[in-house]
Amino acid sequence: MAGGWSGLAAHGWVEPVLLWLVFMIVALTTLALLAPSEAEHIARKRLRDLRLRGVPPDQAEQEELARPFSQRVLRPAWERMVEAAERWTPQGVAARWERLLAAAGRPLGLGTLAFLKAAGAAAGLVPGWVAGGWLAAGMSGAGAAGAAFQPVVAALGAATGWILPDAALKARATRRKRQLARALPDVMDLLSVAVEAGLGLDGAVQKVTEKFPAPVSTEFRQYLKELRLGVSREEALRSLADRAELPELRSFAAAVIQADRLGVSLARVLRVQAEQLRFQRKQRAEEQAMKTPIKMLLPLVLFIFPTLFIVLLGPALIQILSAFAR
Repeated sequence: MAGGWSGLAAHGWVEPVLLWLVFMIVALTTLALLAPSEAEHIARKRLRDLRLRGVPPDQAEQEELARPFSQRVLRPAWERMVEAAERWTPQGVAARWERLLAAAGRPLGLGTLAFLKAAGAAAGLVPGWVAGGWLAAGMSGAGAAGAAFQPVVAALGAATGWILPDAALKARATRRKRQLARALPDVMDLLSVAVEAGLGLDGAVQKVTEKFPAPVSTEFRQYLKELRLGVSREEALRSLADRAELPELRSFAAAVIQADRLGVSLARVLRVQAEQLRFQRKQRAEEQAMKTPIKMLLPLVLFIFPTLFIVLLGPALIQILSAFAR
């Protein structure tokens, strides 16, 4: 054990490792102190609700204790930390993160990015500090420059941990938008057929949630949920378009709202939307096909052409060199 600590001390790793251990101990202790009070508050609320439903107190307490530990203690503590992070986040930044989370479909039920980004920065700081100390030990002859290298690498590690959640969510949002855009023409076809068969718009949307996988079913299910909560159809459609951030869905929402206001046949509007979306999908496919030769140019120049030159000119070059060698 002493040899291990001496090795860490030789590389300057003792301080960051100890700081990391102290940070984890303080964080876990704080969590242990805060979580019971929050869990107790949630438990009292659930017990009160159960009593209002006529459930005996003993049975209500048994039902509460039967819930998993993660739901009774860990989840309330996590929600409390997330709420604290939300309070410290500026409104403009919080609104931008909210739009990004909505476009990505709220993976893992995330309500805010503040706590996740802070945790990522803390997780990247210590490995960066340790890696910087290891690199600085290898640059022992560099003097002050080598000593300054460690905090720079630590800052880079923290910045990487801070940026990674954004990058992952943006990639997920882009993939989700692509899936929605690809499925929308078929969605409009089903909506128009269902409306022409006599269903209302909401009934047709219910059919869409049954026939299509996520993310299409997720977005339209949220639309139906908002309607059940008392939101007007116009507001629910605008919310659907704002969440997805797709021009095609914005056009669909605007067309349905306009048809609802003017009393135009909804089936005809949906049929026109389906034809327009199919035409746009065909245009996107043609555009991607036209980009294919340009995308193939770099692999051809870097990998295919050099191999062909070696196969075709290699034997001739060998004969020429052997002739000059004589």
